Amino acid sequence: MEPNSFKEFKTMIGRSAGTMPMTSNLYQVNLSAPPIFRKGGSGTYDPVKEIEAERTIDYYANSITLPSRAVTTGELNNVGQIRRFATGQTASEINIQFILTKDQRHRYFFEQWLNHTASDSDNTVGFYDDYVVDMEILKFENGPEGHQQTAAYKLFGAFPFNVGQLELNNEQTNLVQLDVAFYFERYRMDQTMPQTLRAKPQILRPKDLYTDTSIPKFLDTFIGDFPSLGGDRLA
Repeated sequence: MEPNSFKEFKTMIGRSAGTMPMTSNLYQVNLSAPPIFRKGGSGTYDPVKEIEAERTIDYYANSITLPSRAVTTGELNNVGQIRRFATGQTASEINIQFILTKDQRHRYFFEQWLNHTASDSDNTVGFYDDYVVDMEILKFENGPEGHQQTAAYKLFGAFPFNVGQLELNNEQTNLVQLDVAFYFERYRMDQTMPQTLRAKPQILRPKDLYTDTSIPKFLDTFIGDFPSLGGDRLA
């Protein structure tokens, strides 16, 4: 048998549609408005505009970067030899590029989201749970029965932190696209539906640090990180 035989490769991918190379299109973005939009009061988002923007976000998401994951490390220097050890995990931010509509509904949607997250009018920031959401990115591929879901990414505690600049000019007419960057707490990836993905342990929210009940809640979360202390492992 020859190494890297093209004939063998064709035979291998012919056995299952799942071994075909992945394509860069056929995806879906599920992103809802943050809870603060629905709480009422002055300065809240117009519900009609919210529904229209939220309903069409997936259609205008022209490109998206899937998150990356990395292990953070520390170092020990033992007589010239460096030994690295794991200290935790970190994930990258993601970027979604939207084709803008003429009424700029999605630009307005994210502008209002940022204003509720950190207002430059009164120099205040919102409560964490009020401006974060869970986001889903679903990947599909062409299969024998049409489009079949092949992977699901679920991002927990996501919120936009940067709404990109736009360039206007008097040259050839082109579509205008908007880059929106998101931070998130953590993500889960699987070849299943997103409903099966979960994040454990529950993270102590920043606002909980300022309540009298935060100490026992923190201990429960801390123990949940370490199975040897009686908690569960990460899902």
